[in-house]
Amino acid sequence: MGHFLATYIDFVQSVGFIFLATIAVFITRKLYSDNKKDNYIEAVKIEVDE
Repeated sequence: MGHFLATYIDFVQSVGFIFLATIAVFITRKLYSDNKKDNYIEAVKIEVDE
């Protein structure tokens, strides 16, 4: 295996890892923020007509 081919394969693996790590972080943050949004109770004003 030539030096340039090994360098190219190394580069492709590095780019792939960075891409997958970025996607994993994005999905994790999205799920965490969605869970945080749904984890509170809104104040509700109730009026009773008699």
